[in-house]
Amino acid sequence: MQGDNHDASKYIAVTLSSSSPYLHNPQSLAAVHPAIGYIGQVGGMRDVQLLGVSKELWDAEQHAILEALSGTHGILRVDVQEKKQRAKRDEL
Repeated sequence: MQGDNHDASKYIAVTLSSSSPYLHNPQSLAAVHPAIGYIGQVGGMRDVQLLGVSKELWDAEQHAILEALSGTHGILRVDVQEKKQRAKRDEL
């Protein structure tokens, strides 16, 4: 799953605790719920991981997915990412 299509997928950033078992194997976050796919680390932040869910599955299972992630040991925070228009920089 690629992390670049907000029309087809919903993205979730999860923040891991310093003692989280997922720090050593973040790909295993995909096993928390069958609808979740692992995208990757957010920038240089080892404790923040990006997950993806197809829009179709998200619409049907949003609450179950969020409950599963929020109730998982080692996950401190769950943030659903919203599509935002990026500001264009001034070109000189």
